[in-house]
Amino acid sequence: MIDHYTDAASKKSFKIKSGIMTRGDTKIQADLRDRMIKKETNMARTPYITKILSVFNQGMNLLDIGCGTGHIIQQLAVYENSFVVGLDISSAMLEKAAANTRESSVRLIEGDGLNLPFGDCTFDVVITRLAEYSLEEAHRVLKSGGYFFEYGLGPESNKEIVEFFPDRIDEEAFFFPKTDNWKKEVCEEIESAEFVVNSIEDYTEMEYYQSEEELTDLIEMVPLVRDFDRETDRKMIDELAKKYKKGNNIEITWHYHILEAQRL
Repeated sequence: MIDHYTDAASKKSFKIKSGIMTRGDTKIQADLRDRMIKKETNMARTPYITKILSVFNQGMNLLDIGCGTGHIIQQLAVYENSFVVGLDISSAMLEKAAANTRESSVRLIEGDGLNLPFGDCTFDVVITRLAEYSLEEAHRVLKSGGYFFEYGLGPESNKEIVEFFPDRIDEEAFFFPKTDNWKKEVCEEIESAEFVVNSIEDYTEMEYYQSEEELTDLIEMVPLVRDFDRETDRKMIDELAKKYKKGNNIEITWHYHILEAQRL
């Protein structure tokens, strides 16, 4: 485990706390995620990337908590004199991220989103996308006036899979709000960590899977269903695919929110 890291060119440094990693995605999950992302034909900037780049400028430092395969930070590494730090608890994910990010401004660190290995007030921008993390830790490592972005699930996400596996859904991979006003619920949680919420917007898109095998990869990658088995659950997958087949694709709902907040 790295105890201290200093970039020789910029002389900027990050203090790293030592620790033992016990969670994280497996190599199989990392391989599946990397393969699925690279199948996307539209590599244009997403609303998430666009919003982050609206505040991320020259000379700033950015932390991505749960950077996964590194495709997000690769798009954010646009300034030579800024650090873009990707942190993930999974060494398998970081291996993929290292292969996907060749920019000199990118640094990858194996660490825990629940116990960030950085000093107080280190970063100008902290982001997280569908990762396990601590709001209090995100607030701690963010500078005063710094920006926090959360890409999180919406309640309609993957509703077709919930329909077919209602008793086996892995609730950690879904968002089941406690109230009808789910956006307020999300904002109140962020505000409880002393952030000021600037905005929250949600987006609904259809994801298209070309075969039952691709849909099975999705379920196994996250994972979305407890005790899922590609063979014994084949009949259920076939039924799901038949119901939601549109043309040559299987349509699955993707519903997410992007929240922007600040530490004041």
